[in-house]
Amino acid sequence: MIGEKRLFALIALVLGVVAAFLILSASTRGSVEVLGLLAGLGVLYGSYLILRGKSSLFLGWAKARTGAMINLVIGLATLVLPGGVGGTASILAIVSGVLGFLAA
Repeated sequence: MIGEKRLFALIALVLGVVAAFLILSASTRGSVEVLGLLAGLGVLYGSYLILRGKSSLFLGWAKARTGAMINLVIGLATLVLPGGVGGTASILAIVSGVLGFLAA
């Protein structure tokens, strides 16, 4: 049976991957924006840490919290900062971070 925290981690992973895909596609539209590219890769890495933290036996709590913090900070930065992606991608990254904190 799948636990509640594991389910939150899986949902956070899916939302984080979708957010990263949207950020990466927005940053490569027209000319390549390096900050958007780094933000998308950062959200992917944060989502990986959220999922890996729940399946790790050693320091799993710290990995999940770190991944959630990465997604939350990048989501807020792309939403608030001018020139950021904003919109749906940022909101999904923020929700992924919040669910990551619930999964930790």
